[in-house]
This record gives sequence, C-alpha cells and structure tokens, in this order.
Amino acid sequence: MIFTSTDIAAHFSSDRFNKGWQLFADGRVSTPNIQRGGELITALIPQAGSRQLRVYVRMDRVKNDIVINGECSCATRKNCEHVAAVLLQALEDQQKLLAKKDAAPPSMARETAGESRNKAATIRAQRQQALVYILRLDETGVLIEPCVARRLLRGGHSAVRYYEPGRATSHTPARFLEPVDLELLSALDRSPRAPGTGIPLLDGPHSALLLEALLVTGRCYFEAAEWGLRLSPGSARRIEFQWQMDDFGCQRADWRITPEANTLLPLSAPWYLDSHNGQCGPLQSDLQPGLIHELVNLPAVPPEQSDKVQQRLQRIWPESAVPPLRQLEIETAPRLKPVPCLHLTTVEEQDWAEWSEQYDFASLSFDYGGIELSRITPSTRIKEGRLIRVQRDNKAEKAALNRLHQLGFEEDEAWSRHIGGDCFFPEFDFPDSETEVWLDFQLEAVPALRAEGWRIAFDHFRYHLSEVSNWVCDVDRLEQKDWFSVGLGVEVDGQHTDLLPILLEFLGRFPHGLPDREAVETEHFIVPFTDKQEEQRLLRLPAARVLPLLEILLEIYDGAAPAGSTQLHFNRVQLASLTALDRMDDDSHLQWRADDDIRQLAGRLRDLDGIPEVAPPAGLMTKLRPYQQQGLDWLQFLREYGLAGILADDMGLGKTVQALAHLLLEKEAGRSDRPSLVIAPTSLMFNWRHEAERFAPQLKVLVLHGPKRKEFFLSIAEHDLVITTYPLLARDRNALLAQRYHLVILDEAQVVKNPKAQAGRVAREIDARHRLCLTGTPLENHLGELWSLFDFLLPGLLGNSKQFRRFFRTPIEKNGSEAVSHRLSRRIRPFLVRRTKQQVAAELPPKTEIIQSVALEGRQRELYETVRLAMHHRVREEIERQGLARSHIVVLDALLKLRQVCCHPGLVKMEKAQPVKQSAKLSMLMEMLPEMIEEGRRILLFSQFTEMLGLIEDELKKAGIGYVKLTGRTRDRENPVRRFQDGETPLFLISLKAGGVGLNLTAADTVIHYDPWWNPAVERQATDRAHRIGQQQKVFVYKLICEGTLEEKIQVMQQRKQALADNLYRDGANNEPQWDEKDLETLFGPLDKDEESGTAVHNAEDYICQGR
Repeated sequence: MIFTSTDIAAHFSSDRFNKGWQLFADGRVSTPNIQRGGELITALIPQAGSRQLRVYVRMDRVKNDIVINGECSCATRKNCEHVAAVLLQALEDQQKLLAKKDAAPPSMARETAGESRNKAATIRAQRQQALVYILRLDETGVLIEPCVARRLLRGGHSAVRYYEPGRATSHTPARFLEPVDLELLSALDRSPRAPGTGIPLLDGPHSALLLEALLVTGRCYFEAAEWGLRLSPGSARRIEFQWQMDDFGCQRADWRITPEANTLLPLSAPWYLDSHNGQCGPLQSDLQPGLIHELVNLPAVPPEQSDKVQQRLQRIWPESAVPPLRQLEIETAPRLKPVPCLHLTTVEEQDWAEWSEQYDFASLSFDYGGIELSRITPSTRIKEGRLIRVQRDNKAEKAALNRLHQLGFEEDEAWSRHIGGDCFFPEFDFPDSETEVWLDFQLEAVPALRAEGWRIAFDHFRYHLSEVSNWVCDVDRLEQKDWFSVGLGVEVDGQHTDLLPILLEFLGRFPHGLPDREAVETEHFIVPFTDKQEEQRLLRLPAARVLPLLEILLEIYDGAAPAGSTQLHFNRVQLASLTALDRMDDDSHLQWRADDDIRQLAGRLRDLDGIPEVAPPAGLMTKLRPYQQQGLDWLQFLREYGLAGILADDMGLGKTVQALAHLLLEKEAGRSDRPSLVIAPTSLMFNWRHEAERFAPQLKVLVLHGPKRKEFFLSIAEHDLVITTYPLLARDRNALLAQRYHLVILDEAQVVKNPKAQAGRVAREIDARHRLCLTGTPLENHLGELWSLFDFLLPGLLGNSKQFRRFFRTPIEKNGSEAVSHRLSRRIRPFLVRRTKQQVAAELPPKTEIIQSVALEGRQRELYETVRLAMHHRVREEIERQGLARSHIVVLDALLKLRQVCCHPGLVKMEKAQPVKQSAKLSMLMEMLPEMIEEGRRILLFSQFTEMLGLIEDELKKAGIGYVKLTGRTRDRENPVRRFQDGETPLFLISLKAGGVGLNLTAADTVIHYDPWWNPAVERQATDRAHRIGQQQKVFVYKLICEGTLEEKIQVMQQRKQALADNLYRDGANNEPQWDEKDLETLFGPLDKDEESGTAVHNAEDYICQGR
C-alpha cells in the first residue's frame, strides 16, 4: 500500500511525531517486515539492556483516506512515537526501492511501439474498436485503466468498458488488440493493483518506462476517453526545490517545474503531467530521483529538527546538492497561562458537479500572550522576524480539551486533514451536527465558557445569533377617534429593525396554534431577518416577549395582517393588550414612545395599584371601607379613560354602595348631564331605590315598574338614576332606547350572558357613555358567558365570538391549558374587580368525577350476604382469639373477598359462588361502553384484578368492541400505548398495578375505575395517566360503586373519617390497631338492616363449616 509522510503526520500529535522522527533519524528502528502489500508492518525497537519494543501497524484505506492503527508494547500502547518511527522507516525503505535504476534497456519501449505501429498501419483504420488507456490520479498513485473503445468518425475514442489486462494472456487475444497492446497488457497485469478497484497502478522500478510506452501508442487519455485529454510524450523539463518556512518555523520542500507543469508523478523516475497541454515527460534535476521523491513527501521539518534532517539527507544522498534548510535560533518566551480560544466557522465544499454543501465546526487554539497555537501545532512561532518557543501549559490545554468533550464535541479527523490550517486544527463538531445543536450550544454553553475565561470567535458562522438590545413600541393617534397606530421594533447592534414583518412570517411556524407561554418561558425563538445591509442573519428573541406579541396578532388580526405590514391599528380597548408586554421578566425593557396621556393609560392598565385615590362624594351618607374605596377609585379610572368593567364582589360586600358612590361623584362633578340607567332583576329593583335613598339622597331616582310606568317615559331625562328590570327591556325597548345615558349598569348581569336572548340584544343597543356590570358570578357554566359580558362592556377586548372560542375557550375548556387561562386572566384584569379568594378563570377546570351506583340483585346479592356473614363471623372469632391489633391480615382478606363479589362472583374461589354467573357491575359497564364509544370517547378502564379484566375481555369480544390491554404480564408496553394514543382503538384495559406509573395517555378523555376504594393514592395516580398538564381532553372519571355494599361504605367513611381510610390503605404495615370494632361493624354491615335472609345465613354456615 502506497502511503506518504503526510498520511503519517495526520495520525499523530506534533509532540509524538517529533519524537518518532528523532528515533527514526537516530537509526533506532530495525528493518520493518512489510506484509500483505503494505497493509501490515511489524518491527522491533531496541531499548536499554536486552529489552525490545514490539510494534504492530495495520493500515486500511477507507474511501480516500489512509487509516493507521498502531500498537506498541510500551506504556502508551496506541499510536505512540514508536509507531511513528516504524512508519517513517518503512517509508524510507519504500523510497529507496523506487530510486533503483531499471535494468531493462531504455530503448525497449520506443522500439517495440514503433515496430508495432508500422506493422498495423494498414489494418488499423478498418477496425471499429481499439484499446485505450485511461490515466487517473488518486491517493494510491497513478492508475492506468485499459478500456475497450469505439473509434469516432470525428476522431478520438469513446470508452465502452474496462478490459482486464489478464485476458490478453489467458484467452485468445481480441482482434482489435495490436501487438504492442499485448506487451503493455502483460506489463500492467504484473503491476500492483489499487485497493478496492483492482485497477493497475504504475508502481515499481519500470513504472516510468511503462508510462512512456503507453504515451507512444497515441491512445492514452487523462481522466476519460470521451471528454478527457489525449496525452502525448513531452520534452524533458527542469524541476527545482527550495525550502518554504511557515509561521511556526517549520520548513517544507517546495518544488517548481519549468516550463510550468501542474503535477509531479510518483514514478520510478520523476515525471511531470501537464494537464493543460496534454503532455507527460521526464524531469531533469541536479538531485537524484530518490531524493526528489523523499523531498516531495517529506513532512514539514520542525525548527529543532532542521539541522538533523539536513545532515541525514546529506548522509543518505552524498552525491546530490541537497538544498540547505534555514537555521534559526529559538528564543524561549516567558511562561504564561493560556487563554482557550474557540472559533466557530462554516465552510462550503463544492464538488466537480458544482453541487455544494456547508459544514460547521469549531477550532480550538490557545493564546499565549498574542501567540495563538492549536493543541497539535508546534510550540514555535515566527514573530517579528524571530523564532519564539512557547512554554506550553499541557495541563491547562488538556483541561480545555476535556471541557469541549464534556459539552459533546468530538474531534473531526477529516477536517483536520483537509482544511486544517496552520493555526486551528484539528477541528471539532458534534456527532449530531444539526442546526438546533449549534444554537443550543450558543445559548447555553457559550455564556458559561466566556464566564470561565474562554474567548469565542465567529468566523463566517452561519448560525451566529444576534441579540436584541432594546424593544420599542411607537404609538401614534390616527385621525379616526380612539384609534392608534402602533409600531413594534427592536434594536440589534445599534440598528432599528421593524419587528412586525418578522413576526408575521414567524407565525407560519405554528399552523396548529401557539404553544403555552409558560411551557417555553425560559427558551428563545430563533428567527431569520434581513438587516439594513440586506444581509441574512439570525435573531434571538425571548419567548416571553415574542409569544404575547404573536397572541395579539392572532387575536386582533386572526393572523391576517397585510403582508409586509410595519404597523398595527388598535382601538383604545385593544391598546390594553400591549400593556402585558411590559410585565415580562427578561432584561430588555419595553420603551414606549407615545404622548403622555397614552403612556399614562398604558401605565395604569399595566399596574392597577397605581390608580390614584379619589375623594368620596360629599353627599355620600356612609363611610366607605378600604376595599370599597378602591372600588370607587377603579370606577373613576374606567370613566376617565372611556373604559368599562365588571364589579364582581361576593354578595354582601356592597357592590350597590360602590356604584351609588360613583354615580353621586359624577353628579357632584357635573359630568352626568344625562340620566344613568340601572337594569336589575325584579327582586332587586326596590333594593336599589332604598339604597339610593339611604346612601345617596341627592340622586333623583325613577323606578319604571308596574302598569303605570309608561306615564313616566317622558320624564326619564329629568332624573339622575332610572331603574328598570330585565323582563321589561323588550316591552319598553323604544322608550328606553330613545334616551341617551351617562352610565348603564347591569345588576346580576349574568341574566344577559346569553347574547342571543332578547334582553341581551336590547341591552347592547342602549346608547351610554359608560357601562358597568355587577355580578357575584361572572362565570357560572362556561367561558362563553364571560365573553358575553365583555362583548357588552368593551367590544373587541376579547375578539368576536369565533376568535374567543379559538384563542381562549377551546384551549381552556377542552385542552385544559393553564397558560391560556392565565393569559385570559391578565387580559381582563384591568376591567374586572373581584374581592374573593377565587379568581375568575384562574385555575384549570377540575376533572369531573361521577359516582355511578348499581344495585346488587338476585343470586349475586345473596352471595354477597353469604360471604359477608361468613367473613364477619370469621373476623369476630379472630379478634376474640388474637385481639384487634393482630387480626389485620384476616380483616383485609375478608374485605377483599367482599370486593370480589361486588366485581364479579367468578373472582370468588368458593363452591357456593360457582353457579352465580351474573354481575350487576359488569352489566352496567357493558351498557355504558357502547354509548361512550358512539360519542367518540377515548376510555381508560382500570381494575385491580387482572382476572376481572379477563372477564371484561370476554364480554367485549362478544359485543365486537375493540380494545388493548396492559397488565403486569405484558412484555411489550409500547405497542398498546401507541395504538391507543394513535386512535387505533377507543378502549384501554389496564391493571391498576401495571398502569400506575410510566404512562402518559393524554389521548384519553374518560377514566373508569371498575373497582375503586382499595388505595386512593394508586387510584389517583392511575387517573393522572390521562389528566395532567398538557392534556388534550377534559377528563371524566367514573367510579362504579355497588350500592349499600362495602364499596359504598368505604366512600362514605373516607369523607367522615379520613384517618381510618388512610390506615386501611397501608396494607398492614402498622401493627397498631388501625380501626375499632365499631368501624368493622359498619364495614361488615348488611346491605339493608333486614337483609339477613335465611338462604344467606344457611350458606354462610356451610361456608364457615368448610373452614373457609
């Protein structure tokens, strides 16, 4: 196998390679034993005394790369300096072999080719086929590929297929072969073959002569016959060498051919390839061919080795004028602590078909006082014309390397060889080098590395994130009253960037709705944007900022803002939505650029505690309590900014008094130049009048009620306060709508929660400056009621009905989204005051638990009484014999048997139970399941008893109901879970023990506990398989309870005596008495007081006599 010193150097650190070079230069390596065409190399290296190190090297070719795996008997074991030394010695032996002169006469090739050409000249033109020779270059050397070709009418050849050289001697020669082809094919057949392809290699002492003979045929092509270049013999050219020194003081032999040729061919004698002019020819030099070959393949010579290398070259090649290496004195720099430097880079590789691919990697280097070195580059560096040796801190460098490994980096050897420059190789990348990996690295690891003193640089890195330095909200008034133009922007690197176009494009990432804000609050979104210089960049935006903005865009525009928009249009109510943006916890504060009154409104909507306190009206005949004063302040704030709200204090806290104080204050300030209208239930209308007379006697009140109310319609405008009722709204519609009002108040406003009801429609038509709702229950049944109230008060705050259902009601009520619930609470907070422990919509709607009772009948009922009497007798005997504290196991066993009777008589292992086949609970279950499945429900059915699940299975098969099952014996848990989650089956049978942990069955919307009671903690854990954060369905939990039995008594006992219930579920872990005899008498009590029938008593006696 052909290899070069470059292949060797790529597999060793500079330190080990230098040590190996020293061992090789000192002649410490025995002659290597090369086997299997160079794939295996063994050698001995003498040590002190009689000890020898054994070195074993295996070389493989993977694609286009040489892979070296060396082992040594030294302490290092793998690819040590001894392995490097053996490889260098093997390389020198190979070069000496190539340098030997060919014993064959130099004129053989020319004479043979000329003679053959003369003899075949007359018949060549008649032949349709010919043999051509394709010359190719790769890492293995110069390849010659014989091919059968067609002669083209326009001249030249078109290669058809490969022609194996051995066929010329083992078969009758093909008619198109000329005599010279037979000789050339014979020579190629004896040549080495390229690994993998088997194509002949020009290698060995006759390789130069063989190439010359191939060129003389006129049928030798470079790369391909169809489009490749035909090669011809060229005249000799001269090659000269000189040493080039790099930034580290390392010197490499640099060759130059005159006239210019682009390739030096590794043959027995130095030849060139001029692929531009289609010529190959010999090279002339004052140096011997072997020395030229060695110089071409010589790795960079470190400065400390330059003198020894010079002497070695002169010793081996005394007859050649070896170009002298430059000798520089080395200055040692002071010892410094290195600064780890990590360079993130993206490069683009382009192949011959002009198809390109980008690669991302990191380069590790170390800064020693302005001299930057990689981990494996030499420790010397040219600086200001001097050669400086850096005193490396190997411990610190190794710690930095380990730190990268901790972060998940791996060394990429391919990049080290191909693009590893003089400074920053080897390169590192992640095993899974996806975009998210690099972004996560910048978000999490880069700040930590910088805090540790690392320097991070980005060199044309396509994933370099830009940070937002400031958020700006520009608000301007529009000509249309109460409408505003809002522009959103960010500052990035000192440049202002409009954010709205970015966000509108970003919305496309969420076709199925936005994620919950709380679920991503600590994460960031990465969005592309174009800066002022029209360059594409990545912008890092905190999710806590972006999600509220996206929510506003979706809710107000329903995602349909004009493409390219840079501004939003908000009305006064919608402007309140933006106030939530300034309550984020990130470091970037929102800068408001607007008129003072707009800024003041935004500030007060953002912070209700900042609402100024107002003096109560002078004519108010009571002293307001602190919370009532706060309510008055809030009502005045809403009036000042033309807003509306809901006063939702609990009953008895004085909602009416606060409203009257507000009305009286408006009258005293001269602002209520119109009457105010109160709409209340009939039962409350006179309460309003009495309260006004008591606390605000200055208000002139009119009550519209009774058949004579129409007489007062014309005097409505003369009063401060007009009171009517909901039933009269439709009847008095024309009269009420004819008047314009200062304030309209809906008391017990839940009456108009149905927007389609007649009262609700009339109330929305009333013309009033301000609106107020009073209710103790703004939300009774569903969120649609809340939307109805705010649609009356502040149309647009929660969008239209369709938008509210999409963005709030469905996520909260159906999906149980706590995040959306909090968002809704934040949205309505400035407009709803409720003094109570429970806030509207503050919590997830609780799961609905339903007790489904069933009565035992017939023989199952008799069996229950039989077992109950027998077990009661047995328990009492055991207590008399051993005492209550030591009877725990007997008690639990007795309770278990009663539960089994409730589930199905088939679970009871006694002779009297065998004839009983009916199960009331199972019958009820089989009535429930078809109806549930018809409604589209996804059901989890839990039972403690695996045998019970088997009985249920039998019934399901009879009914043709599909299901999956999971018990402790189920080996493949993943398949039934997947089938249920993917909707393949609507029913999942699960044993309580197997399903208590490790399951996340969020597709379920119904849970059935077939046999509840045994351990509520496990039962709750099973229910949580479906009901948990992020659930997709509202969960209904059914508990099947046999009426009057032990199951029902335990349920009652849990509520009455929780401590006893807790003890029951400890499964006998405590030896202390866990219940008293009174509790046991309750548990073992009959189904009814007079239940002890003669049959049950008789059966119980038989059961007791059997010793069961």
